[in-house]
Amino acid sequence: FRSPGAMSIDQLREQPSKVDHHRESYANMHRNILAHPVMLDESNMTLLDGVTFAFICIDSGTAKKAIIKKLESIGADFVDCGMGVELVDDALTGIVRTTASTPDHRDHVHDGRVSFAGGGNEDVYSSNIQIAELNGLNAALAVIKWKKIRGFYHDAIGEMHSLYTIDENDVINNDTKSSEVNW
Repeated sequence: FRSPGAMSIDQLREQPSKVDHHRESYANMHRNILAHPVMLDESNMTLLDGVTFAFICIDSGTAKKAIIKKLESIGADFVDCGMGVELVDDALTGIVRTTASTPDHRDHVHDGRVSFAGGGNEDVYSSNIQIAELNGLNAALAVIKWKKIRGFYHDAIGEMHSLYTIDENDVINNDTKSSEVNW
């Protein structure tokens, strides 16, 4: 429900792993996709060796902490995506978060910008609600930040932490590299 597109009934009957399904889907556009049908944990962090950039999109705080520690130790840039969704007056509201980290700008990740707690059962997002557009927005913001870090897009303020508020339709940028703008 949180991924773009839909599987056919025949594909669903085959019960492919998520990583195999996505590898197959994206193989038409990209070469050399390696699928690892495992959860990253302390025992297999070597899978990240050689990575220069990573997108982190997981709820497990324990795994996220280990992944970030590994990425920092190998000098990799990364973007961590997060989301908090709440039910207010029978409508959903919340925040979509995108936090970037590069070797020259990492402290903000450990100063509370990234949560290392799990979503928990009380989190509305964990109830498998249908919010594909928020997941899509989060992914798009993460890719835009990656392209800024790589120099594809101009980056006037160098924001490393952005929050999109659903109810106010506002983007708040923090932890900028530029002292001229810091909202």
